[in-house]
Amino acid sequence: MSPKKNKMTRKIFLALIIGLLLFPSSSIFAQDSKIRIDLQRETRQKVKIAITDFILSDKYEDPQGLGAESKKILENDLRLSELFDLVDPTTFKELERLELQRTSVDYSNWYQMGAQWLLKTQYKINPLDKSFNVTFRLYDTATERFLLGKRYTTTKKFLRKIVHRFADEVVLQLTGERGVAETKIAFLSEINGNKEIFTVDFDGQNLRRISDEKSIILTPAWSPDGGWIVYTSYAQRNPDLVMIGASGKRRRTLLKLPGLNAAPAWSPNGQRIAIVLSKDRNSEIYVLEKDFGLKRLTRHFNIDTSPTWSPDGKKIAFTSDRSGTGAPQIYVMDAIGGDKSGVKRISFGSGYNDDPAWSPNGDKIAFTSRVGRKFQIKVYDIKTQKAEQFTFGPGSSEQPAWSPDGRFIVYRHKQNNRMSVFIKSLSGGKPRQLTLIQGGGYSPAWSPYSKR
Repeated sequence: MSPKKNKMTRKIFLALIIGLLLFPSSSIFAQDSKIRIDLQRETRQKVKIAITDFILSDKYEDPQGLGAESKKILENDLRLSELFDLVDPTTFKELERLELQRTSVDYSNWYQMGAQWLLKTQYKINPLDKSFNVTFRLYDTATERFLLGKRYTTTKKFLRKIVHRFADEVVLQLTGERGVAETKIAFLSEINGNKEIFTVDFDGQNLRRISDEKSIILTPAWSPDGGWIVYTSYAQRNPDLVMIGASGKRRRTLLKLPGLNAAPAWSPNGQRIAIVLSKDRNSEIYVLEKDFGLKRLTRHFNIDTSPTWSPDGKKIAFTSDRSGTGAPQIYVMDAIGGDKSGVKRISFGSGYNDDPAWSPNGDKIAFTSRVGRKFQIKVYDIKTQKAEQFTFGPGSSEQPAWSPDGRFIVYRHKQNNRMSVFIKSLSGGKPRQLTLIQGGGYSPAWSPYSKR
């Protein structure tokens, strides 16, 4: 790089001001990688990545071991993405030591070590304000290219967040789709006979209690901007529609009509909420407008419930027992005309199907289906109009929800009278238990991407 470009780069870094809450990063340099993975393919070769130790800049100290902690978080994030294999650090220790003495990367040697990608990190801790400054650099050893550089500044409190953010950037380089390490999953857990809302990071860490209803709560759902969670609460002795900030503050009651105010689902543009009301002495689907006006979408003497929006906001999938068999099935209707415009049944082959969840890409709908004496998750393909079983094994799996990139499904799993939240990828990876909380895990809801 020329002296002029070096000078320009230094000026960019010096001018960088990073908010402690939003953590925007500076892009040092980035190129599109030629390596791309088909996210829907059942079998694929993972990219082998070497992650060197985080190097502390001269004249700084790290008595709390934040560098080592950050490296562990990053390694785990990339492992959980199911896109990478981490190269054993013992195989490249000598090469790593040699490169500490020089600024260049020996691409050929790293590639011979089995590393397709190489990730190097430097950091420093400001002793005055205790801020943590970290610079990540990602290299492609196969094509001998510098792929990505990011610099972040934060405090220890938000260290995990910025490492998650960079892990998502690495996934973006590989797939063209942002990763989900920075996202959260909301779920319900029992406390003293009641249910409350908790959130947890994708890696199962940072568990937080959000609500304090001291009552029964049903079906939490995130707003599209990630700022709010809407749910049904019995705190006032009626199943009311309540909204709370994602931080657990600013609780508001949105709707408290007599009877059910349940199964809320936010529209993709955040302007409307599909909801199930029983004010007409039957369970019907309505849309709550931004001005709190109500529009009825279903008019059937059988039960209609569990609405979920298509990503373009034009369709709504829902559960109904209108088939005449006395068993719930999954249907799709127009989001404007409702069932007056006609409905299409998409679930067959089971006497019980419920909990539809439309994928972020709009090409699939996951739902709960009775299989034998248990419940399993199935995934319906819009194009082929066929449903394939997604979960298997002992116990029952229900209440699916999609990750914002459409690569994972989170769901409730019940086995031996114990309920927990699990995650499984569409690429065929093994299910991973996300929650270990004593009160169990129910009704998971995946957050959208955080705002930068």
